Amino acid sequence: MKLPFKTLDDVDYEGKRVLIRVDINSSLDPETKVITNDSRIVAMTPTLRELSKSRVVLMAHQGRPGSDDFISLEQHTEILRKLGFNATFIDDIFGERAKMAIMTVEVGEILVLQNVRMFEGEMKNAPVEEVSQEAIVQELYPMFDIFVNDAFGAAHRSQASIVGFTQYLPSVAGRVMEKEIRELSKVTAKELHPWNLVLGGSKVRDKVKIIEQLMEIGRADNVLLGGLIGNLFLIANGTISKEYGTYVKDFEEVLAIAKKLLDSYPDVILLPEDAAVERNGERVECELDELNGDPFFDIGPRTAEKFANIIRGSRVSFANGPMGYFEKEDFTHGTITVLNAIAECDCITVVGGGHVSAMAERMGLLDKITHISTGGGATMKFLTGKQLVLVDALEEAAKRMDG
Repeated sequence: MKLPFKTLDDVDYEGKRVLIRVDINSSLDPETKVITNDSRIVAMTPTLRELSKSRVVLMAHQGRPGSDDFISLEQHTEILRKLGFNATFIDDIFGERAKMAIMTVEVGEILVLQNVRMFEGEMKNAPVEEVSQEAIVQELYPMFDIFVNDAFGAAHRSQASIVGFTQYLPSVAGRVMEKEIRELSKVTAKELHPWNLVLGGSKVRDKVKIIEQLMEIGRADNVLLGGLIGNLFLIANGTISKEYGTYVKDFEEVLAIAKKLLDSYPDVILLPEDAAVERNGERVECELDELNGDPFFDIGPRTAEKFANIIRGSRVSFANGPMGYFEKEDFTHGTITVLNAIAECDCITVVGGGHVSAMAERMGLLDKITHISTGGGATMKFLTGKQLVLVDALEEAAKRMDG
């Protein structure tokens, strides 16, 4: 397929100073803050290898301010070194120390800047013209020849480091971005049914909006819910108490949307029918009316098997987010059952989001799944048929480059 933007094939980058924005936002051990899955780092290494004759400066984020996984990019740089790259980390983004380091980067070297979200302006989500005026863009763009964006996982966010540089620099997609658009376009180009959406994990507000959009265009035949988003819908239909929605951001707003969706699509949205809770430090499987206020950490075995049977009978299945608190070994059963069904399914299968992708890798299922997407929210937005803001920005950059 012909892409609407330019790629590395369309520019001469040898010897040039290249700014590359990647998505290497990685899963961490909640206690030690050590990276537990480096799949996103590994995924973008083909782009870095192609740029081995360039002077590369790498820009990325990890977590967000206030979150448990908001750390520097030192560990990521160390992983790059272990993968064979001549990578150096600097604890600065666009200050004088960063600028001096950028000016001295040699061909074959990679300078990793500090977590871009440590700059407050990076968290602004606004039109391209506005975020391009942020200091991170204005201070850095004159120092580079080319901007390469390989951050598909953040392609739905109109933030300074994602789209701002496209206003000023020749801008192209990296190999991850290119591959994601090609593979996901194949999935959305075919009207295959049954089409299943399997959603779990957190980021409830974003996922409720995605369900709403997919329902509006008639994409999904079955929406299978677990994790915190499953809890929200169980609260919405009155099955479990509101205490199980404590960690849902904007709870009242998304609860109202969930109620409307259940009223409109009662046969499409499928919820957990039993549960696994943590009781006295152990996994206890029970009915939903037997939760007794204990932490609801996984879908129950009956639900897991029901979801698995639906997945096995599908033509397309897309999964994002674990079915439970899979960081605890006792509560991985639901996620494992669903992933095994996806691997066994004789259909098009896409797994997106870091947590579920990490579990699929751990289970040795990567070669049995059609596409492992590096994106979570970006992948889901793409499936709704809406254009990603980064794709728009790269398209506009391509027009300027041709002009």
